[in-house]
Formats: sequence, C-alpha cells, structure tokens
Amino acid sequence: MTGKRLKARITFILCLVFTLLIVSEGSALAKEAEFRLDMDTLNLEKGVSTNLVFSIINANDCKNLKIDGLENFDVLSSGQKQSTKIINGDKTTQIDINYVIMPKKTGDFSLQGSVEYEGNAEKTNILNVNVSESSTATDSNAQDIFVKTVLAEDEIYLGQKVALTYELYSRYSIESYSFTDPISLDEFIINEEQEDQIKANYVYINGNKYVKYEAKKIYMTPIKPGEFTIPSYNFQVGVSTRDVFSSAKPYYFETDEKQLTIKPLPEDNKPADFSGLVGNLEIESDYSKNQVEYGDSLTLNVTASGNCNLELLNKIIKDELPGFSVYETVKDTKESVVNNKYNAEKKFEIILVPEKNGDLEIKPINISYFDTETETYKNAEIPGTTIKVTGEVPVDKKDKSTNNEPAAIEKVTIDQVNYNTQDTGYITLRLNKNNLLIGLIVLIILVGLVVLLLCMRAHSKKQDKNLHNIYKRLKNTNDENELYNLFNDMIKYRYDISLKASSKDSVKSIIKEHDIADIVIEVINYMENKNNGAKRDHAYLKDKIKEIYSKIK
Repeated sequence: MTGKRLKARITFILCLVFTLLIVSEGSALAKEAEFRLDMDTLNLEKGVSTNLVFSIINANDCKNLKIDGLENFDVLSSGQKQSTKIINGDKTTQIDINYVIMPKKTGDFSLQGSVEYEGNAEKTNILNVNVSESSTATDSNAQDIFVKTVLAEDEIYLGQKVALTYELYSRYSIESYSFTDPISLDEFIINEEQEDQIKANYVYINGNKYVKYEAKKIYMTPIKPGEFTIPSYNFQVGVSTRDVFSSAKPYYFETDEKQLTIKPLPEDNKPADFSGLVGNLEIESDYSKNQVEYGDSLTLNVTASGNCNLELLNKIIKDELPGFSVYETVKDTKESVVNNKYNAEKKFEIILVPEKNGDLEIKPINISYFDTETETYKNAEIPGTTIKVTGEVPVDKKDKSTNNEPAAIEKVTIDQVNYNTQDTGYITLRLNKNNLLIGLIVLIILVGLVVLLLCMRAHSKKQDKNLHNIYKRLKNTNDENELYNLFNDMIKYRYDISLKASSKDSVKSIIKEHDIADIVIEVINYMENKNNGAKRDHAYLKDKIKEIYSKIK
C-alpha cells in the first residue's frame, strides 16, 4: 500500500515538472523580441495622409527609436499604445507607436525603423513607398472626402482684388475642420471672411451627394507686380465615428499650390486724377428731387459695383460743390464671389443743402478707373442736373454788399490800464498758488504717463511677435487637436523640436529648462491619454500652455 502511494506521488511530481517545463518553454518562446513597421498602403498621393505604425513586441526599455526616411514626410500627429496578451500561458507585450504622416513630395522612398535593445542595434522590415501626384477629384472620379483650392483668377492687375477659397467636400458627417498651418501670404494684404458667413450646401458629383463647405475664403490684394506662388497648407478634418466612447477620426490633407501673376498698370494715357480702381466699374445714381425749398435738402444716392477694389473709393465728391453744402456717408459695403470672380458693392448717401436760391447747376462727376477687359483707362460718370431752389433767403444770409442801408455804429470806450512798473528790464509774473499746485500735479501725471508708455513700448518690442501670434491663435480655439497642433508649433518655433515626432527623452534633453520640460511632458501625457475614458478639460490644457508661454516669451 505504501509502495503504491509512493509511486503515485512520484508520478504526480513528474507530471508537474513536465508541465512547468512546457509552460516555461512556451513563455521563453513568446518573449522573443520582434520589431515591425506597418503602413495602411504603400501607394500614396501627395497631399493625402496615411497611418504608419512602429511595433515593438516583447522588448521593454528600448532606446533611440528612429525611422530612416521619415524626413520625406510631414508627421501630423503621433501617439503610443501598449497592450498585453496571454494565450495558453504565452504572454505577449506590444508597444505601438502610431504616426499620421503626409508625403512632402512625389517619388519612391524607403522607410525602416531602428532601436537600441539590450546593447544591440535592432532594425525593422523595410517599407518601399511610392508617392504620386494628387489625383484631383473630378465629376467622374471623386473621393469620399477631399479639399479643393479655388483661385478666382490666375492673372490680375496690380490694384485688383482676387478671392481664394478652400472648399471641403464630404460624404461623411463632419464634426470639425481646420488648417494645421497658419496661412501666411507676405506679398498680399488679406481679409478673411468671418466664420459666421461661411456657407455649406449639398451638391451632387457623379450622382453622389456631398456636403460642400466653404472652409475658408480670403480676399487678397497684391502689393507689387510679379509671379507668386500660393503655397500648400495642411488641413485636418474630424469625421464622426458615431461612437459615444471615441472621438472623431482625423483625416489629413494638403491643399494644392496655386500660381498667380500680377501685372503692372500701363503708364501711357494714365489720367492725372486716376482713382486707383482697377477692373469693371459700374455706377448707378439718382437725385431724390430736382426742386427744393430753401432750407430743405436733397439726397444723391450712388451705388458703385464691379470687380474693383472699392476700398480705394472713399468719397464721391472730393472738391467743393458750388452752391451746396455737402454731407457724404458710406451706407453699405459688400464683398462676394460671383461666377467664380471677385465682386464688390458700395453704397453712398450724399446730402446736398442749397446755400442760395435760384437754378443751381450740378456738373457731371467723373470717376477714373482702369478697365481690365479693354486694358484702357476710362471714366464712370454720375450725370449732372439742375436743382431749382425756391423761397426767400433770410436777410442775415444775404451778401452784405447788397444791403444799401448804412450799418449802425456803436461807440465803445476802452479804459486803458497801465501795468508798467518801474522795474524796467524784468518780467514780473503773478501766479495763483492753487493754480500753480494743480499745474504741477498735472505735469507730474503727464510725465508718469509718458514714462509708462515708453516702458510698455519697450516691453512690446522685446516680445517675440511670431510666438505671440501663435499663442493668440491658441487662446481663440477650443478644439483639442488644434490646441495641441498650435502648442507643437510654439515649442517647435522656440526649441526647434517637434513634439509629434520626438520621444519624451528627446524633449527633456533638448529643453534644458527642467521646469518647462516637466510641464511639456505633462501636456504630452494628457494628449496620449485622451482615449482612456478620462474626463477632458480644455481649461486645464490651456492653463498649462499659458504657464509655458509665460516662461518662454
């Protein structure tokens, strides 16, 4: 009996040892390190984003992570995700570093990742990527979502305005969209249409229904002639996932470049009173009445319209109008795009008050402009008219020369007071003490204000305007992704490092100020944890960025 028990115990121990050996062998095999690079597609288009994933499997404490060839792409965003799986006793840990990238140029490129692990340089597989030109969406070949750059004209004269519109077409439900790059056109004066005026409507392309958004409309006025390139800009769209537990899915695009030629105005036959208006100018005018009682007024209403820059037309009547007092105001100004061309309209109200009675002639009023269709200088005319002023002019308004009655003479006696003293060669001033005290106080206040203004001006000159502009745009947005993009621009501008393409160790090594680096890492951690279900607080994010800005400005 004892022998049977001993035999059973030995058998159980041997089975247990055998099982442990199998499990340990399986675990050992599962812990073999692997490094892999994956991509949504290897055939890309310029201006269209894709996802790139650097996977580190069963390898902890890797250092010096790098992707060769990534310099040919813009890194639009990055994030990190870690997971652990246990299957039949095999434990697998995996770290995925996710990048959203966009090609900078066309061509063939290779991507290969590398890390330092346990003292050895490890490399991933190689991805061979082909980047072709962007296929513009047409009626016969339209993508589900795309951005279109529309320049009203590609050739204009100096002095004209031209409209630049960025249109977003989508078959998906859009939650948000924005430019990730600031739009900068140094050779132009630009006016952006207000967001509350941006339009959205339904259109059909190749039988499919799209929502068309005017994402941004800009009116550009060139400041000098020449050939100019409107650069491409990165554009982000948040597409609704219809999932209450996840945020919108980001899509990234690159707008098309556009070429614009600015021609100088000809000097031949240029009138001396040239108004500066260039384009097609139309004038509509009417007089409210042709007969008026003396003491009343009439109104000349003028509407100027066309593809001219009407900001240059400030007044209709620039000189005096004989026989009338003139009171001129601008009633309304509108800018729009009609038939894919810039168009403007400006309304003037001119009140005319007669200064005498009789038939008062108003001569035609000419406004010179350059007609871009005929390429000649022309005049737009406001017709003249004759206004009949009835009624008598009050006596005190008549010319004194017509009054034959002698003017009444009033005798005025002035008693002269002699203030001359015997102290010749000196000037004696007598000042009230209270007035002197008040004057000194006012003088001290004025000097203090001057000193304060000089200090404020000196302080403003010390501030970095580019950094201030980035922070100003950051304060005006509540979109979390745009906040982080602008924050990345701020850090990149100051320290020449991209938070989206750099590890936390790299950030700490480049930003020498430890207090600033710690806050930057806090912001990075906040953004990396956005999908863990934690409550998001834009105020917290803005406060952290404000704290950093106050230290680096």
